[in-house]
Amino acid sequence: MVRTTEVAESVYEIKPEGEGPELFPLCTVYLVMDEKAALIEVGSSVQIPDIYDAMNHIGFDPEDLTYIIPTHVHSDHAGGAGHLAQQLPGAKVVAHPKAARLLADQTIIDRMLQSRRIVFGEDADERYGGMRAIDRDRFMLVDDGVNIDLGNRKMEVIHTPGHDPNHLCFLDSKTRGIFSGDSLGGYYPEIKSRMPACVPGSDPEKIVQSIDKIKQFKPAMVFFSHGEAVPDASGLIEIILDEEIKCAHIALEALKAGEDQEVIGSRLAEILAQESDLAAEAIQAFPFFTSMTVEGYRQAFKKKNLL
Repeated sequence: MVRTTEVAESVYEIKPEGEGPELFPLCTVYLVMDEKAALIEVGSSVQIPDIYDAMNHIGFDPEDLTYIIPTHVHSDHAGGAGHLAQQLPGAKVVAHPKAARLLADQTIIDRMLQSRRIVFGEDADERYGGMRAIDRDRFMLVDDGVNIDLGNRKMEVIHTPGHDPNHLCFLDSKTRGIFSGDSLGGYYPEIKSRMPACVPGSDPEKIVQSIDKIKQFKPAMVFFSHGEAVPDASGLIEIILDEEIKCAHIALEALKAGEDQEVIGSRLAEILAQESDLAAEAIQAFPFFTSMTVEGYRQAFKKKNLL
């Protein structure tokens, strides 16, 4: 099941049914309509039927889609991009040049899916679907500062490495809303709770730099890919920036002290609980919270020779 809601002018949120982080790693998808139309995020390939259902509900012909825009290559955001591109040959796939090289190579994609099985279980392909390479001529390559013209609105590309080296955010000129991907982590406004942006392969220092970069644009709202649209972003990005700085510091000190994964996870959850409706224990119980976040910090700090 999927919920389809117009969350801003001609911006439709396509969100799987369910509450809060129980949906993870499924992704919230956004359809932005103007003279041209863009689908920002695709999610896992199992979400494609829901995307078509949502478009039909809105009265939008999928054949009129101009752009398919995953914010980064992770399978929970770009997993369905290759399938959708094959089904909609008139649409271009928008990506950072380095991300496009990855998404065009089935060998690399197969390695990504193997990593997904390690994190989410051997049945991950059955639960979330496969991932298909995209022909190189289907890409529209973009980088920081480029504007994607939709007609009466433009999407400004903001390169935000940290969660992923080739991660992009998109600032909508009409709403001043930012499609944040995973650069700000996940946020669930119904419980005022979030998941940090750090996962295996992330760079905590660049996560902080990217959040600070986003803050400089003073976005009016945030379209979260894990969670939903937040109509008033005032203060929220500052809170997220502060939490990410504190989490990285606590994780580094705890890892240096040799604390185990569960203890470190509880320390991180205590930081996030300060601005949440949930207790730290409930946040730590989020699916994959401890295993992904703590391991992300461990790998990053080890790579920087800090451990």
